[in-house]
Amino acid sequence: MPLVIANTESKLFEEVIRGEWLPPLAFPITVKTLVLAVCGTRDLMPYHHNPAYSKSIGNPDMFVNTMFEQALFARFVTDWCGPESDFRSTSLQMVGQLVPGDVAEIRGQVVRKYWDDGDAIVEIEMTASNSRGVAARSSATIAMPSEDHGGVQPRQELQKPDVTPNPLMPESAREFLGVESDKVEGGYPISEVQIMYWCDMVEDANPLYEDGEYARKSRHKGVIAPPMGLISWMMGRAGRSGVDASAPDVDCPERKPWPPVQASRGGRGGMYTPPGATDTIATRSVQYYGKPLRPGDRVFSTGELLDCSPLKRTALGPGYFQTNLSTYYNQHDEIVGTNLFTLLRYGVPEESA
Repeated sequence: MPLVIANTESKLFEEVIRGEWLPPLAFPITVKTLVLAVCGTRDLMPYHHNPAYSKSIGNPDMFVNTMFEQALFARFVTDWCGPESDFRSTSLQMVGQLVPGDVAEIRGQVVRKYWDDGDAIVEIEMTASNSRGVAARSSATIAMPSEDHGGVQPRQELQKPDVTPNPLMPESAREFLGVESDKVEGGYPISEVQIMYWCDMVEDANPLYEDGEYARKSRHKGVIAPPMGLISWMMGRAGRSGVDASAPDVDCPERKPWPPVQASRGGRGGMYTPPGATDTIATRSVQYYGKPLRPGDRVFSTGELLDCSPLKRTALGPGYFQTNLSTYYNQHDEIVGTNLFTLLRYGVPEESA
């Protein structure tokens, strides 16, 4: 029996007013929040759960990760629209950090509504703020049920997005353009347990994410996984995850990965590092969603370079803005999602600028 009262009421497209504000959400960030984020996203990078390590590399404290913010914004949307709308795409721009002691204030507004190829589409823009200002910006494009045209049909096919490369990109990047790496499999299959940890993380009561009468009688005929969990489903085995893959536990560097990996395993093909860049920070993520994933599905992904800027001056010093595409497949080789990740690749020596 569900432990929470799920929101089973769904808004209709005709009820939405362009310019209307969604009910605000205040979400406290505590140490337990960060622990739940590790459980919910399977992200074992130490700056998200180890305050001493995070501070040692210049952060004020451990901080929530990309997937947590995606999950919180998604919960904010479905709290308002109900479970009968489907996410078509989301974007996330990381501006600051949410750390223990913060209260994330989520606000959002409908900025557009229109019909697109039979879908009743609504676009929402959102911010997450703390006492220091805006920490993240997000947008969501959802397909909504319509009084005149009926319910939303889950998307069954998805194409890769197109990006026009910068004509001034470094010459060394051109040979990597559009070269898709080999498929890599996520560390674990999707499970109801993992989905419920995700829900616990941001207190998401979407009834489609929990086994029960609503999910079984829905148009999905059962539980589906939160669509914005693409990155989480690809996280590797916990004993292999860390800053240094050969020594994944920063508090015990002599501990080797478990299960053991072959020394010759190497990195993923198709990935590119701009000349002189030594550090990376994510700046923007744009995801598109296809066929819903379900418990028992296995997820695979590939990576490829789509764009790279020329060398630029940034607040972190000289660097390049690089756009990578991750394409996510299920065990039937169907594309279930894509993620355009814009990264700042920095650490380039000043003499190169």
